[in-house]
Amino acid sequence: MMMRYSKEELMPVVAKLAARFTGNESTSISYEKAKQLMGAVIYCIEEYEKAGAGSEGLVAVDAALHTDTVYRRGYEILIGKVAEIRRNYNLMMKGFSHYDNRCCYDTFQKGLPVFFLYYDPLFDPMNHILTLDYPVLVTFEAQCGADLMESYVNCAYLEQKFLQRLPEEYIHYVLNAYSDDYGELIINLASIALRNVLGCRIAGKTIDLNGYTHEEMTRLEHFINGNTREDLEEHLKKYVDELMDFAYEGNKELGNYLKEDMRNFSFELKHALNYHCLNTVLAVEIS
Repeated sequence: MMMRYSKEELMPVVAKLAARFTGNESTSISYEKAKQLMGAVIYCIEEYEKAGAGSEGLVAVDAALHTDTVYRRGYEILIGKVAEIRRNYNLMMKGFSHYDNRCCYDTFQKGLPVFFLYYDPLFDPMNHILTLDYPVLVTFEAQCGADLMESYVNCAYLEQKFLQRLPEEYIHYVLNAYSDDYGELIINLASIALRNVLGCRIAGKTIDLNGYTHEEMTRLEHFINGNTREDLEEHLKKYVDELMDFAYEGNKELGNYLKEDMRNFSFELKHALNYHCLNTVLAVEIS
């Protein structure tokens, strides 16, 4: 996002923030701290600008507003965003399951509360504190602070909505088929479950705790072999849409999120078939 304020316009706001940081007891701070406070001011101004960009009914960025006013309004928006993240997190945790995966447990049940305890929207809003070890299906390279946490918690919430519609014993079954020590791995649980659901769809197999029959394996192999990698990806995305319509009330947000994994999944299916190791991708042990 392009900032429309010069450093000269920002400095009085940074100076006020620095005075708050020192409790008006000092007129000097380190270069590193001054840089941090400048970042804090810019972060809040960008929150304000993002809220108004191209959206009628939201905050409209008024070029006549004083820089300090824009900063304060952006800060208020940021406080509201943190409150919304907390609400979504609390809703997610009502039915949350980590399926005996340590990374998932540590990230969401132990780690996320630390963010709400120690996040500093006033002096260090860029710092989201946590390493966020659990891997979701999208990356947030351009985001930090509450913006990143908002996206991350939303992804996790979507994954929980997806997993909660599947039998828990099925999820444990496919996770164990993936690796008997899955509980200690840093893996995306929703991805493994979804891939197996789609594998069943391709093979014409019911979603159960049984391995694939010879007939089902043949269907699966012919389907993979009969499509290019690109066509395979498109078919998989279509099957995700079908799944959303069938079991998730047409949840497009969830479907679009899950489809982020289909490119990688199509590559892995092709690779696994070529090297005769489909069991590394799907729970295909022949029954």
